[in-house]
Amino acid sequence: MSVPALRDPVPHTPDGPEKTITQLLTQWEDLTNAAIAATGHTEGWFRGPIQDKKPWDPAAEEVGLAPCVTTTSDDASQVRAVVTHVAFERDPHPIADTLTAYWESQGFTVTRTVDSTIGTEWMAVQLRAERSDGVSYGLTATTEQVGIDVYTECSADPSIDEWAEERVQRRLDSLHSTPTPSSAAETGLADTAADIDDRFWGF
Repeated sequence: MSVPALRDPVPHTPDGPEKTITQLLTQWEDLTNAAIAATGHTEGWFRGPIQDKKPWDPAAEEVGLAPCVTTTSDDASQVRAVVTHVAFERDPHPIADTLTAYWESQGFTVTRTVDSTIGTEWMAVQLRAERSDGVSYGLTATTEQVGIDVYTECSADPSIDEWAEERVQRRLDSLHSTPTPSSAAETGLADTAADIDDRFWGF
């Protein structure tokens, strides 16, 4: 099977310029699309849980920011999101083997963290694919569904915080623009504001 090559397969050098939020979002889209293509099933993917019924749409930028474990900087973040699909077959091992081979061909170190079978009814495989600059994938493949977790490179570029603050403000504005009861206690706006005043809250 022909598999796609990533446009940015080489970790950037520690002394190089850090990626802006626009570059991270582009990297996230590229990483996600490449993994989807490598599965051989390009249709029917959902952003997040299948139950949400939100088709995979990179233009929606429905992502979260996560702290980076590959850097000591408290300011560094990486874009993170999950895409899911109904299981391609009952046995998750073939898709796990396919993605293992693909990720290793792209320079990732792949670790199988879970390989579980419960009777004859249910199986699960979990993989972790990591690159030295913080880019990583997670795969959770079960008898019922396939989920691919995507983490971009780490960056402390100021545009990341600016983007996050804009997204939070946009959400607050949308909450205030809808008809609500008069008190904050009734609306829950105080709790909502506290919840979303967090750089690592998922958008």
